[in-house]
Amino acid sequence: MILMVGATGRVGNEIVRQLRQQGRPVRALCRSEAKAKALRDAGVEIAVGDLANRQAIATACQGADIVISTMTSLNPRSLKAEYQPEIIEGDGHRNLLETAHQAGLKQVIYLSAIGVEHPEAPRQFQVKRQVEEAIRSSGLPYTILRPSGFMENLLPMIQAIRRSSIVPLPGKGTAPITYIAVEDIARVAVQAVGNPETQRATIEYGGPEDLTNPQCVHIAAKVFGRSARIIPIPLSFFDLMGAVARPVSPGLREFFAILRFVDRYGLRAPHRPPFSDEPWHPISFESFVRRRAGR
Repeated sequence: MILMVGATGRVGNEIVRQLRQQGRPVRALCRSEAKAKALRDAGVEIAVGDLANRQAIATACQGADIVISTMTSLNPRSLKAEYQPEIIEGDGHRNLLETAHQAGLKQVIYLSAIGVEHPEAPRQFQVKRQVEEAIRSSGLPYTILRPSGFMENLLPMIQAIRRSSIVPLPGKGTAPITYIAVEDIARVAVQAVGNPETQRATIEYGGPEDLTNPQCVHIAAKVFGRSARIIPIPLSFFDLMGAVARPVSPGLREFFAILRFVDRYGLRAPHRPPFSDEPWHPISFESFVRRRAGR
């Protein structure tokens, strides 16, 4: 049995889909029955609770061999939701690790991020680094995954090109990013399950190419058969938006802090994970856009 924490999120949901496609039993820890309905309909066993509830974690761990966590506290779209990553993610994962160790689980797989060790890493990344450190000292066999930037984060840009030739882009956009699709991020997590090559390993990986955001704009424009005019948006504008929106959307400010970090330093990663026998054919950004264009 594989326990999935964060199954209703973008990556977690895709991991569950791929695991179920392989016929593997999955149990998801979900905050409520309402959030769990689609997972239950897909044949996933549900344990209701969150990482603040040790009893719920203990129940979820019963009979499980492996736990995968993609849980994050950052959701800039949530209105008036408290942004407390040190408590929600940091303390929450410590609760999970202690309970998993007591239950004798054989592997913990954690989705972190490229850049968490950078001296100027934003708060969200700093918390992920702290979770990594807790995992390494937990006594559990572990696999830490650090994917690069999500192609799905560029969907607003793709939609803008589809509607018109004017594309607003935040910042300079000149730092390269090894963009990777969520399906490929999830595939590595699935390949890591029980894989001896991933034991006590920290794996950084990305898609097949390093691209700047302007390059992504021109690739998408070519797919739609039009030219594109990039309108740079100063990052100071997003700082102002984050400050104004903080009372109603506390996570938005941190989201913009990550945007600033990525714009300055990029997110480069190896183009494949270090598995010797697993197939790896990640989708290119052009193919990703073509898929979206066909929907």
